[in-house]
Amino acid sequence: MRSAVAEGVAPALAFAVQQGEQVWRWFAGREGPEPGAPMCSATTRFDLASLTKPLTTVTWALRLVSQGRLDLHAPVARLLPEFTDARWRTCPVWRLFTHSTGLPAWRPYHRGLQGAARHGQPGDFARAAVRRMLARTPLEADPGQRETYSDLGFLALEWICERLDEPLASAWRTLPGHGPDALHFRPLPLTDDGRGYAPTEQCPWRGRLLRGEVHDDNTWVLGGLAGHAGLFGSLDATLAATRGWLTAVRGEGTLPGIDGALTRSVLDSRWGHPQGSFALGWDTPTPGASTSGRRFQRPSMGHLGFTGTSIWMDVSRDVCMVLLTNRVSPSRDNDRHRPFRPRLHDVAWAMLDAHPRTP
Repeated sequence: MRSAVAEGVAPALAFAVQQGEQVWRWFAGREGPEPGAPMCSATTRFDLASLTKPLTTVTWALRLVSQGRLDLHAPVARLLPEFTDARWRTCPVWRLFTHSTGLPAWRPYHRGLQGAARHGQPGDFARAAVRRMLARTPLEADPGQRETYSDLGFLALEWICERLDEPLASAWRTLPGHGPDALHFRPLPLTDDGRGYAPTEQCPWRGRLLRGEVHDDNTWVLGGLAGHAGLFGSLDATLAATRGWLTAVRGEGTLPGIDGALTRSVLDSRWGHPQGSFALGWDTPTPGASTSGRRFQRPSMGHLGFTGTSIWMDVSRDVCMVLLTNRVSPSRDNDRHRPFRPRLHDVAWAMLDAHPRTP
């Protein structure tokens, strides 16, 4: 990890491995670019980017399913009549979880809203505008035809959850593993200088180094909270939430408010696309090409974040690995994390082989 920092993979790295009750943690790099910046440590908080999808939005949605308020098989158009394409009338909600609705991966909704956001326009204004654009975004394929990883699908899932519950701005505080000192959002405008957060990009259109301020552009104009990005957390907070999911999927515990059988079903083959890798809100290793490396076996589940974050869980061997980085600092063009990430996971498995699990 120290070599990776020196080679420019990311300015800061935090990595944890847990097998059963045994936990190992490593840290490398510094929290910021300024001379004498604090070393990356257990208290450093990172922009988790798309880890928001499974840790927040999937957790939230499955809690609504468990409460009988959300039907995974209900047509999207029944819950979001603003989606007028006839294909939404037969597309079940669960396809939003599996990235198989036909929605495109991403759209720069923020471009027309930057001025309003800079001038303190309320986030609700931007949210309404983004949702109007989302409802009119053409599908690129028929639902179920293919798997295309999509931020837009999770913007739609957030919209559904808010329609059935309360706004994300308040709902996230009630989710397991979430709280001011755990996994959390940073609503805008910020009231502090972001000290203790690993910086991300020197943003060309915001004109500053982002520190404790959400990196994702669409999420920024939405006020810092969205169904696909915006979550922050330390290594231990992210590990605790990941471990909670692993325990629940293994059937050795439950996520508060979520039916145990539902949690255990997230990796069922009925959810996934035949040529895809996504299960119900979680990714699974792609044989021979996984960012998890070569050693995670099926059933395994995980997710990636654009800032270089990742979580992976090997269900049968009770192992989870969490990697937090700020590889987008100072520029998102840095992709040195791509070969580093699977290599790190493979080295961690070799470490586990050398330290057999304590009975």
